[in-house]
Amino acid sequence: MLGTAVLSGASTSVLGNTFEFLSQDKKDILFFDAFTRIGPRKYKHPAEKWQLEDLVKALNYCSVSGAMVSSTLSVSYDAMYSNLELSKVLKSHSNLFPIWNVLPHHTNEFLPPEELKVKMDEHNVRAVTINPFSNGWDWTAESSQELLKYLNDNKIFTTTTSAELGGWKALNEFLDRYKSIPLLVSGISWGEQRYAIPLLTGHPNFHISFDRFQINQGLEFLYKKGHIDQLIFATDAPTMSVGAHRTYIDYADIPADAKAKIAGGNLIRLLKGLRPPVIHTNKEEDVLMTAVRNGRPLPVPVIDMHMHMLHEGLNGAGGTGYHMENGGPKGIFSMMERLGVVGGGFMSWNGVVSNDSVQGNKLVKEALDVSPKGYWGLVTFSPTHYTQEELSVMIPQVYADKRIIGMKPYHFYGMEYHNPAYDIWWEYGNKNGLYALIHPSRSDLLEVDKLAEKYQNVRWVIAHAGGSYQMADMAIAVMKKHKNVFAEITLTPVPLGVIEYMVAALGDDRLLYGSDLPMRDPRQQLGWVVFANLPLESKKKILGQNAYKVVEPCLKNMPEHNIPASFRK
Repeated sequence: MLGTAVLSGASTSVLGNTFEFLSQDKKDILFFDAFTRIGPRKYKHPAEKWQLEDLVKALNYCSVSGAMVSSTLSVSYDAMYSNLELSKVLKSHSNLFPIWNVLPHHTNEFLPPEELKVKMDEHNVRAVTINPFSNGWDWTAESSQELLKYLNDNKIFTTTTSAELGGWKALNEFLDRYKSIPLLVSGISWGEQRYAIPLLTGHPNFHISFDRFQINQGLEFLYKKGHIDQLIFATDAPTMSVGAHRTYIDYADIPADAKAKIAGGNLIRLLKGLRPPVIHTNKEEDVLMTAVRNGRPLPVPVIDMHMHMLHEGLNGAGGTGYHMENGGPKGIFSMMERLGVVGGGFMSWNGVVSNDSVQGNKLVKEALDVSPKGYWGLVTFSPTHYTQEELSVMIPQVYADKRIIGMKPYHFYGMEYHNPAYDIWWEYGNKNGLYALIHPSRSDLLEVDKLAEKYQNVRWVIAHAGGSYQMADMAIAVMKKHKNVFAEITLTPVPLGVIEYMVAALGDDRLLYGSDLPMRDPRQQLGWVVFANLPLESKKKILGQNAYKVVEPCLKNMPEHNIPASFRK
């Protein structure tokens, strides 16, 4: 294995040799996407991807061999008309297969089940989606049973969401009633683990995807629990990044045959043998994409600018859905090594989200005591729990530890960051050249705008700046005004194309990789950057090089152990 320190300044020729090294022993896995959506949608940002050509391009670029495709119009317009149009559009693509939206026939808008079966056979349709909430029908009604019995008796692969069925209680009832419908529930949030995971036991027809279910070490955890046959690769492209979701599987610490099941094998079985005709590999991919497909650490330095930490041995943190498997130092640093992360900044979970700033700051120091080289700390202070006098003592005491260089306020403290009660902290940071990671407490970036102007010796890092195109627009606007503002991109939606959108508007010098682990797994966030359609040099900047500009003023005072090797002069 080539060391990242050696490759940090590598020439193009060395990276080319690395490509050959990584490629030689890899047998490509067939990735078959179980759920994609094309078509117009309401409230769409002008830059958001939505067309078939966007989907095809993303699949090819990310070495995904085929996909099941649904149409937004089959839900928002006449279902059967739009189903047939979808099949017509996909006919020239041998690796794309339609998902038809179905509903009861009693209002003369849709075919009765016996006629639907004929049409599905005629067009070789092996999968459907049901949308009771969006299409205004009651799946529990007697009038719906004829349709659902058809799906159940014929074991038709069916996709839906818990919201479409009426929530998790209703989904539980659906699974109990229709035990032969192979049901894929997509769109599950990482915050719904305590609902979703227990349902896998006792319901072998219940299948989950990881589009928004980006749970820390989720594949490893569910593999050990014996649920490998219920896990499905589905991306919700072209809204979401295809590469983000395949990276979750590529880096999974599970046997190769288990990876192959998740990537496409389970779906082929549920579709009764339907599959893409060939395994597709992008022969023009760069060295980073090749490394991911091989499950190898990235051969360039990666700096994670947004990490949390639990106490060692903990797998969760209370709250709503906060299961975070192996969320302590051992689990986190082991994962970082697996991915090729060579350093970064982390904060506590209990200090930030649980509002216990004193104990959270203590946890940061304890985690730093056992951290590998290259990691530093961020701490938090609450002006709503402590007086200004108390803060004036606490702040310099905590920062006396030179391993701590970051400021992490949080909106759970219930006070906007430009409130004068925070000034004591910002003034200390400005005087000492610290940086701040800002999760906005407002729906706009007014706080960042005001603070960047007032405290120009602080580097203000906007957290989650790539979470939507709307958020990206706000970040772009404030970054154009202030050179001391940076954008850290992480968030669950991983919108396809938004990183490229920000680079086009700002250049590639102030965007930063972050994962927000262990709340969400770092692998999707990493893959989002690696599979962005950008030059290799831009990706290297976002993944690690740009972080130097944020922490550089602090390096002269930091212990050498806590400085990433790629930052050392």
